[in-house]
Amino acid sequence: MFKLNSLVTRTWVVTMLAIGFCFFTSTQVYGMIYKKNIEENYIKDFESSMDAIATMSEEDPNFLIENLDKIRVFNSYLFLIIQQQDEPIVYSSIIDLDKQLKSIEKVKATSQVSAALSSGEDALIKDEVSFDGESKIPFIMKIHHFDLNNQASQLYIYGDLSFLNKTHSRMAMWSVASLILYIVIGILLFYYFQRRLGHPLTQLRDIAYDYAKNDFSKQTQSNYKDELAQLALAMNKMGKSLEVTGAATRQEKELLENIVTSISTGVLYYNQDKTLLMSNPLGDEYLQHLYRSDQVMKTVIPEVLEYKIDSVIKFPEKVSYENNIDDYYYNITLIPLFDENLESVRGVLVSIQNITKEKRLDIMRNDFINNISHELRTPLVMIQGYSEAILDDVAETQEEKKEMAKIIGEESIRMNRMVNEMLDSSRMEAGFINLIKLDVQLDDFFNKLFTRFATMSEKNNIEMKLTIDANLDSYYMDEDKMNQVFVNLINNAIRHTSLSDKEHKKVEIWVHLDRIMDEVLIEVKDNGTGISEEDVPYVFDRFYKADKSRTVMKGNKTGTGIGLSIVKNIIEAHGGFVEVKSVVHEHTAFIVHLPYID
Repeated sequence: MFKLNSLVTRTWVVTMLAIGFCFFTSTQVYGMIYKKNIEENYIKDFESSMDAIATMSEEDPNFLIENLDKIRVFNSYLFLIIQQQDEPIVYSSIIDLDKQLKSIEKVKATSQVSAALSSGEDALIKDEVSFDGESKIPFIMKIHHFDLNNQASQLYIYGDLSFLNKTHSRMAMWSVASLILYIVIGILLFYYFQRRLGHPLTQLRDIAYDYAKNDFSKQTQSNYKDELAQLALAMNKMGKSLEVTGAATRQEKELLENIVTSISTGVLYYNQDKTLLMSNPLGDEYLQHLYRSDQVMKTVIPEVLEYKIDSVIKFPEKVSYENNIDDYYYNITLIPLFDENLESVRGVLVSIQNITKEKRLDIMRNDFINNISHELRTPLVMIQGYSEAILDDVAETQEEKKEMAKIIGEESIRMNRMVNEMLDSSRMEAGFINLIKLDVQLDDFFNKLFTRFATMSEKNNIEMKLTIDANLDSYYMDEDKMNQVFVNLINNAIRHTSLSDKEHKKVEIWVHLDRIMDEVLIEVKDNGTGISEEDVPYVFDRFYKADKSRTVMKGNKTGTGIGLSIVKNIIEAHGGFVEVKSVVHEHTAFIVHLPYID
């Protein structure tokens, strides 16, 4: 409660010092005035009376003797004693003479009075004397020599100033009482300051701390109309304003965070010290790739990025460049952010565009053109060659001409199939796909497919296996479109399995019902070359070919890269989806999920 560093304590101390200074100064001034004026006036009166009595003893000693009692009545603090030489007291104004004589003898024994008596001259002595160990009592004594009845006599005029000590005592008691009053007033004043100043300020301080913590539930209360009440009112208004502003700021911050998080652009913000202050998920992903490629700790900024940031801070201009990290492609833009005076750079905003998909699409497009060119050139060359052979009568027999015509027809069908696949893919990508759904017997459907690929599987020593759950007889679907789906999947499975060096090669189809997810699952599994982990996310992209798994035999260049894209579109048109699970050189499984229709 009593703290030296508090405003209440300091205000109270200053106030009490000011009051105390005034109090003690006035006491000292009053004491000085009393001593110089009242005491001096008393002593002057005593001196005047003594001089008058001494004069009277010279002029008319008998009159003085006759009026001794009247003089005592006039001034009860003056005592007169008349002695003739060393004889006993002749005349005295003292009533209780025996008692007072002892006091007079002590007064005579003082050094100044004793010296005056020894000198035998008139004297006025002011001194103090102590009676019976008590405090010293001031006195004034005048010794005057005169003739009384033609005899040398001494007049002792003794002034008792003990009443001055009583006055001093009363003044001391008054000072003590004033001091006690001063202390009581100080305590009351402290509690007054604590109540009127300390408590409101403490309340305002606590509420300010709450405001700093975004807690605006409390408000100050004041029953007065002083400056503190106005401050409390201002605090309440400020709290309301901060609450509204804080809510708006939080909403804007939340909106900004959602925008930054959801945009397709990576964002990194570094200050002048190259400390990362803000990032979004795509920016973090880019940093993760940099950390792995540079093999540095996450607490260290990658060297390539550090160099670019230093360059932008030194030469504050927008910088853009492309960065390739482990088959990921990024377009990086560094933008300098200036301080308020637009003179120095306060930070650098790094904008990151992931152009991996565009780059890969560009690569796939080039591969597609190359593949199509290769795929079309071969049948065209064969068609051209065999047609010229027929026209030039190179084929002599009818059987040779029929064989050449058959080859020309097969190559034409092959070209037609590739063109139709491209057209189907374009239509499906544009959303134009018409389904003619019928109740198809699954056993017959897959047996026809197996018959179609029997020659291809036997040629490559691949075992074909079909398993259909007993509770699945048929499925409501577009038979032609689904035939296109599984022709692609089975063809890919046989082709990849044929590239494997395993002794026992097999391709399995398992059709079963998932009661938990209420789905029909059709799995096409093989134990072929498999698909690499980095290729798996892109196998269903248009024109994509997982060349790493297909170039084990360099002669295997079949396919345009659009077959799995068509599979994905047809399955999704049936309300399902397709996924792939693969381990390189072990197995691959394409799993078709179709909604179960009871």
